Amino acid sequence: MDILMMTQARPVEMAAAELKSYLLRMGSEAILPKAWRIGVQDLTPYGINGLADAGLDDAYYIQVDEKEACILGSNARSVLLGVYRYLTEIGCRFLRPGAEYEIVPQKQCAEAFFAHCVHKASLRHRGACIEGATSVENILDFIDWSPKIGFNSFFLQFKYPHQFLQRWYEHVRNPELAPQRWSMQQSISADEVLSDAMEQRGILQHRVGHGWTGEALGYAATGWETDDTQLPPEKTALLAEIGGKRELFGGVPTNTNLCYSNPEVVELYSERVLAYVREHPEADYLHLWLADTFNNVCECEQCRKKILTDHYIHMMNVVDEKLTREGFDTKLVFLLYQELLWAPETETLHNPDRFVLMFAPITRTFMKSYQQAGKLPPAPPYVLNHIQMPRSMEDNLTMLKGWQEKVSCDSFIYDYHLGKAHYGDPGYVRLSRIISEDLKAHRSLGMNGINSCQELRAFLPNALPNYVMGQTSMDIDLAFDAIASDYYQSAYGAKGAQVFAYLERISELYDIDYFIGYHEAQSASMKTRFEKVLTLTKAFAPIIEETLAGELSPVQRRFWRELAYHKEYVEVLTRAMIRRAEGADAREAYRAFTDLVRKNEPEFQKSLDVYRVIEVTQVYTKFKEA
Repeated sequence: MDILMMTQARPVEMAAAELKSYLLRMGSEAILPKAWRIGVQDLTPYGINGLADAGLDDAYYIQVDEKEACILGSNARSVLLGVYRYLTEIGCRFLRPGAEYEIVPQKQCAEAFFAHCVHKASLRHRGACIEGATSVENILDFIDWSPKIGFNSFFLQFKYPHQFLQRWYEHVRNPELAPQRWSMQQSISADEVLSDAMEQRGILQHRVGHGWTGEALGYAATGWETDDTQLPPEKTALLAEIGGKRELFGGVPTNTNLCYSNPEVVELYSERVLAYVREHPEADYLHLWLADTFNNVCECEQCRKKILTDHYIHMMNVVDEKLTREGFDTKLVFLLYQELLWAPETETLHNPDRFVLMFAPITRTFMKSYQQAGKLPPAPPYVLNHIQMPRSMEDNLTMLKGWQEKVSCDSFIYDYHLGKAHYGDPGYVRLSRIISEDLKAHRSLGMNGINSCQELRAFLPNALPNYVMGQTSMDIDLAFDAIASDYYQSAYGAKGAQVFAYLERISELYDIDYFIGYHEAQSASMKTRFEKVLTLTKAFAPIIEETLAGELSPVQRRFWRELAYHKEYVEVLTRAMIRRAEGADAREAYRAFTDLVRKNEPEFQKSLDVYRVIEVTQVYTKFKEA
């Protein structure tokens, strides 16, 4: 097999290697002796029009028949995306991160390799952001999987993803495993490996976000850790004044706001950003955020003259001016989050082409999609250090609308379906449907994609939520039911529809907002629903046992084995939820749950983030261990 690379670039080289590897595994060598052309090309002659930025907007042209075989992309990354789309068209399935979850069928005739596809990505921004506890291998697997399902970006939070790696290697919240000390130098080395993996695939790199306020003061803000380092008086004067005091908020630099009316703060913040851009040319999108808490904004006389958002936009403009003077074209992502949900009143972006608006509705409901939003209410007044975070879909979208009336630039939603909400939907079907509906609403909302703030080990019982996210953000015309049906048939075989119905019913009986603490804990109706879950899992157990005793492909056996563990997981969790709904002492039932997930983490490490599920069930569901 000969592959002519029309473009010399690492993603195109990888595309050629991947294409050849998979086709040979499918048996093409004997029946498809064909020369291929792949590379970057203007796709206008092939019907792709209206690309605002060919470097950012992904599109591809695929034509494989008896006359020609070519895969062309609007940029080098799109060539790789096109290769994976072609492989999917001819029967490959990439069901979860890791080669062990891939289906590569054998083909018996040349026509089985034929395909035609012309496609432009529906949404520009498509990717995920690291959260939870994760290994280097977990991240590399996710990065490798991302373009296979249509993602084009990945976000490593903080200057280095140290805290997420440290949580895994030191096994925070899992005393069953012996901790391995994990150093900052190891995280820096890992970051280089991860960056190289993204560059190889042309994946757009999102960087930093949290930590800038601590960095401006000289702290190495690499997570949400406390720091008791005593600041000198001249640095203490830069902290937000709250209740007449200037000090670290809760002792955590990342959670601490600054006195943003102070020109020295603006200078320190902007210089830190400039220094980072000089040192990190790999950053395509640099996130510039403030403190990761709310109602801790500076109350000094000068800061009171403008709302926090106006101080923020002024500082963003200063950063832009410095980057422009030095010729950097790095995109800057600004954040609609907590106090910054309130739109600016006096300031505006001087160079909107530099900026990307990121809407982060962290307290939104997940029982309702953007498509289901009703009439939007007026925005509540901004009250310094007494804001209430919006929960309803309508209240959140009101805040977005307020911004859109003041600012016009590229944008995406930083959403949290798989950050904590997914634990409240152990069937994963309702949430996957919500993801589909949310993405289909982006255009009507004036938004251009998603970055999913999530655990990278969110695959129990399967990866349908991320799979739907990738496929649908690439093509919003894809129907949820079609994606889900194909996924379940691929993962579970002939009984895929039965498994889907079973997990969908679990989704219907659970309530995400109840699970994450939006409703009163004691609830007779929720108790009844949870009891029905136990009846359901008991009835489905013989089907799992019978299937595992029969013949299955290696991929399907993995999915069924994980479904068996998932059944046990759901039962133990649901017994604790019943105690909670009764208003009874749930400590013993919850301890059975934590014992289960901790004991089984070695076997199911890739499927469930034990650190994070324990954190969520304690912080939001309010369980306590015995």
